[in-house]
Amino acid sequence: MGESCGIMIVDDEFIMRQGIRFMMQWEACGYEIVGEASNGREALEKIAELAPHIVLCDIAMPVMNGLEFIKVAHKEYPDIKIIVLSGYDNFEYVREALLNGASDYVLKPTLNPEELMTLLDKVASEIPGLQLKKRAGSDLDLMLEKFMTGEDEKADNRVTDALAGSCFRLFVLPLKCRDKNGADLSQVIFDKTESFFRGAPHLNYLKFLYSHKEVLCAVVNYDMRDETQVAEQLGTFAEELGMLSDRAFVACGQCRRSLAELREEFLDGRLLAKEGFYYKDTHICFDDGEEWQTPKRFDFRNFAASVSAGKYDDAIHALKAYVHEAADCRMQEFKLKNQTKNLLYSLISEHSQGAAELETICRETFEQIERTCWCEDFLSVFERALERLGNVLCGSRVEKDAHLGGIVDYIRENYTENLTLQSLAEQFGFSYSYLSAYFNQYAKEGFPEYLNRIRVQKACEYLEDPAYTIAEVSSAVGYSDHSYFCRVFKKMTGETPSGYRRERLRR
Repeated sequence: MGESCGIMIVDDEFIMRQGIRFMMQWEACGYEIVGEASNGREALEKIAELAPHIVLCDIAMPVMNGLEFIKVAHKEYPDIKIIVLSGYDNFEYVREALLNGASDYVLKPTLNPEELMTLLDKVASEIPGLQLKKRAGSDLDLMLEKFMTGEDEKADNRVTDALAGSCFRLFVLPLKCRDKNGADLSQVIFDKTESFFRGAPHLNYLKFLYSHKEVLCAVVNYDMRDETQVAEQLGTFAEELGMLSDRAFVACGQCRRSLAELREEFLDGRLLAKEGFYYKDTHICFDDGEEWQTPKRFDFRNFAASVSAGKYDDAIHALKAYVHEAADCRMQEFKLKNQTKNLLYSLISEHSQGAAELETICRETFEQIERTCWCEDFLSVFERALERLGNVLCGSRVEKDAHLGGIVDYIRENYTENLTLQSLAEQFGFSYSYLSAYFNQYAKEGFPEYLNRIRVQKACEYLEDPAYTIAEVSSAVGYSDHSYFCRVFKKMTGETPSGYRRERLRR
């Protein structure tokens, strides 16, 4: 006669433990999660009472790590099989774990139900006298997840029987949450949510973990007559979570009349995208059907051109407008923060003068951005950063313009020399791209055209004196190639050098 194979999960990350719990229909496959622990010492304290057949054990844990646990457990409970949960970079740890009695290992980043079940069946087959008793699945939560995520086209009858009320709402709660001291509240919030649903009158519920197991999704089911009371209960519960953490935030969908409608809302993804970041001092948001726009793509080419040309006012204006639009469109918090930091750094990337001060401002700003919990606080930090950076950038522009004026004077005095943009940039301490952009933006032409124009202007003066030959004029203004000089001259004046001379000497 078969029996269930007991599984114990040992991992310091609550979300990882819950992810494994919710990964598959354990009973249907002949397994049962008999318990869990957050470190090796806690596992040793529970292992005799729980009597697991197999332990899934992490390596890196506080108090007692996985290697220490494996050594002790294998010695004291040699019949228990241990499977190591390993990160990518822990091969040496895995090797040591296997040498000390672990049966096998699985890589965390690639952990999936199929791989884990194959490994468990292999290890379970090595346990003397154990014959797995596979039962018809009773995990309604997993059935619901398969339906809601599109893996199963139809809701199982047992799910619909369990959710017999006439109204449905989606309940979405991110579990990654910390208190003011930085302590992880994931398990506390999960347990409180479970306790709330079990004790709440007038409603049924089923739940599953989603989005890399860090978001708790629940289907709340009730009768229409209890609509107001259920909404009040959800609001009260969310405020209680807010007492634990300022970042606790619940998103609730609209009232739906069928699971099919609820599934469409879930797959739409809009409710899952709601973040507490945009709702300061609010711990619950009931979806009102508001459609969020997608921000326009940032015109980085024009932004970079403005930065290269020293037109910092234009660059700052474009950056400010984009970040505010992205915030209005509810861009994901991590994406908004990362893009803002990247663009702020691009704003100062080509600025050599005052670089240390600019780097300091950016570093301080980046740290402040990461600490912001709410969008309005983030925008305040961003605005202050733009003001500080603008003062440095635009203040030094006056000094730069004076230096650039000196460069122009230098070109006019040394136009006969073999001048290049690169040599000027090196001589005066500017970047090649900055000087190039400067001539295009302010002189309205590139450096070669600017230099040719000065040389042609000087050539016109020489050509009015018949004592100079055309070849001598060409050499005098800096051209070593006579034919090239003639082509440039005609392009800029519309006449050949000799034609220009004849016309001027007739007057």
